[in-house]
Amino acid sequence: MNLKFPRSVGAVSGWMIIAFILGVAFHSAFAFQPLPDSFWKSYFFLCAFLIAFFVSRGRGDSQNSGLSNTILPQTMLLVLFAFSLGVWRVDVAPRPHLQRFNNRIFLVSQSSAGTGLAKALVDWRLFVSARIAKALPPDQSALVAGILYGEKQLSKEQRDAFVASGLMHIVAVSGSNVTVVVQFISFLVLSFGLRRRSGFLLTSLAIVSFVGFVGFSASVARAATMGWLILLARLSGRIVTPSRILFAAAAFLLLINPWQLFYDIGFALSFLAMWGLLSWAPLFQSRLSFLTKRLSIRESVSMTLAATLMTAPYLAWAFERMTLAGLITNIIVLPLVPFTMLWGAVSAAWGDLPFGFIVNAPAEGLAVAIQKIASLAEVAPWLNLKIYALDLSTVVATYALIFYLRSQLSAKNELSTIGRNNDRKAGYF
Repeated sequence: MNLKFPRSVGAVSGWMIIAFILGVAFHSAFAFQPLPDSFWKSYFFLCAFLIAFFVSRGRGDSQNSGLSNTILPQTMLLVLFAFSLGVWRVDVAPRPHLQRFNNRIFLVSQSSAGTGLAKALVDWRLFVSARIAKALPPDQSALVAGILYGEKQLSKEQRDAFVASGLMHIVAVSGSNVTVVVQFISFLVLSFGLRRRSGFLLTSLAIVSFVGFVGFSASVARAATMGWLILLARLSGRIVTPSRILFAAAAFLLLINPWQLFYDIGFALSFLAMWGLLSWAPLFQSRLSFLTKRLSIRESVSMTLAATLMTAPYLAWAFERMTLAGLITNIIVLPLVPFTMLWGAVSAAWGDLPFGFIVNAPAEGLAVAIQKIASLAEVAPWLNLKIYALDLSTVVATYALIFYLRSQLSAKNELSTIGRNNDRKAGYF
């Protein structure tokens, strides 16, 4: 198998980002154990060996590698430095506050009331929640507020139903919420004819304000960081792939708190689900061409399969359970979420004004429908599987296999595309 060396600054930075995340993952596997000096001696010896190997390979096949003998060792040094930085970041990070759950240990989020602007944003969120509560019944208002901005007011019964049915993610802030904010601000920027730099600053301020409004969490941080990096790439005129932005956002957040990778459930699920949507959803959509595009059925099925594939191993390890109900419920619920957000915003604006029973009826009806769908797990409890004694090494091996399969499928699709293009040029089509 030929090694494909990075041929641009962007490719080298991508290698460094992945190397940093791998370094964090490597040391996180040995949680709370400072690495001995013997590890670093062995590591630097391995680095020297790898650099010598790549230099000798570059001399023998410099044209195929696309890199000169001078650039190649520098590239490997940067990648190895990024890996070392990831290992070191975990080694020096202060021990977080942890809580044991299902024989696993996880981060406990620390929240504070805040002062000044942060307190004003929290008060604004409470005001909006109060207006929704006046417009809709308690269970429906809690669900609508959760879908709109991740408000955590679900009753225990409702929360258990959403967890069992695999729908808990719809009441957590994700990229779709940030996208709505960005699109709204972009509309205002275009309407007032502002310059690109002014629009970037205004949108950045809106993203920061939205994070303060909904409360800082792993999924919010990931979505906001990705949104801001996309805006920054557009401002600089660069074309950046979404997957690279996802890994850059993950590396930035892990640089702040490296314990998130394995021990923050919200961060792990948010990252894995988005990775699945970016890498597997397009493949599923192309293979499910027999499904109709009406009501976004093909898109919903593809997104459900992609997110489930990437999150199932971690969920099985963290919660010692795996729900298959989500494969059914998400296909039905996902097309309803945008309409619920739209009519939920209308209900938040209308509140308890006259004729509210007419204006708020769509939001209430959609919320009731989603709740009925979430009760599917109670009707079919056999869809919830209990997983025992799944260790972290098995999870890592599973993700390595998934990554390998995806890379093989990508290579196969690339070869088939080249073959079709050659056939067209030859006149076969």
